[in-house]
Amino acid sequence: MTGPGWFQPRSALFWVYCVVVAAGPLVFLVQAAGMVWFGGAQALAALPVTALTLVFFGWVLFELDPFRARRRLIAPILMGFIWGATVWPGVALWANDHVTQLVAKLGGDEFANNWQAAIAAPIDEEFIKAIGIAIVAVLFRARLRRPMDGLLIGGFVGLGAQISEDCLYSVQTALGAPQDPIADVLIVAVLRLITAFTSHWAMSALVGVGIVVLLLRTDRSWGWRIGFFALFYAMAVTMHFVFDAPRPSGPGVLTLFFPVIVDLLIFGLAYRWVLGTERKWLRATIAQPSARTLGTEQQLASLLTRRSRRRARAGLRAATRMDRRQARRYERALIDRVEALSGGVPPEPSWNYQQTAWR
Repeated sequence: MTGPGWFQPRSALFWVYCVVVAAGPLVFLVQAAGMVWFGGAQALAALPVTALTLVFFGWVLFELDPFRARRRLIAPILMGFIWGATVWPGVALWANDHVTQLVAKLGGDEFANNWQAAIAAPIDEEFIKAIGIAIVAVLFRARLRRPMDGLLIGGFVGLGAQISEDCLYSVQTALGAPQDPIADVLIVAVLRLITAFTSHWAMSALVGVGIVVLLLRTDRSWGWRIGFFALFYAMAVTMHFVFDAPRPSGPGVLTLFFPVIVDLLIFGLAYRWVLGTERKWLRATIAQPSARTLGTEQQLASLLTRRSRRRARAGLRAATRMDRRQARRYERALIDRVEALSGGVPPEPSWNYQQTAWR
């Protein structure tokens, strides 16, 4: 592990984070205590589905990290998730109320009924999550190396928000159910799981990429870095707008999944770029003469793609008595040694390997 640990008592920003995280649940309860009191018991029926959502999309985020950057980021990932789960709900609830009131005043009730969620949520919800991502990224800047780090931190901030929102929806569904609240709560929880492939975690992952690049790319001008951040932030806002916008008319399945399809395309394009930077970083790292101490050129090159890693594992099992688990463990150990070889972020202004990797 490189860089500071989670406890940073000399950092004023760390204490700001602690105070805001502690105050977040209180802000939420001030607004929603009655709702939780009357609907909380029935909403507990959704907990297994909500827990599955957490585990599944946490696994998805790890799968999007083929070169295991997450091993450096355990503390920032956890602190980001806590921000999303504690700060975001109460502040977002308050902000949404005020922004939707403004939309209704400016556009009228009919316009607000159709568009207030699509307008309000991308504005305030993404901003609240972005603040948390930025705070965590600044606190752990010494650990950050590549755009993938931002995708992971941002993704887990968003996942924390997503889980807290699922719990809130469960409570609201229990309160509004006319006959069988438990059945309705379970149906809503399952639907939110199905449609969560482009929910808060994916939107915030893009914001995280923009923030980390803004912080780290000191070889670029401020204008370029701000423009890059603005592009990824705009993609996240667009995803959120599409997700909450009124559904187009058509078959029920198409209406349900149309926003998911559009958002997957946006996220896929952004992730393709991030994955490209990961592969360029790996090529630059294994090209160093010192990489020869880790393995043969063929072994190291096999790490570049999922297909080549799968072929290498099959070859390793054929040449040895390893089972699948042992072959995967060997591959992960090799990736971890490559990560350790790359070291931390070089002292400024020495950014040679990152400039090579990102271009």
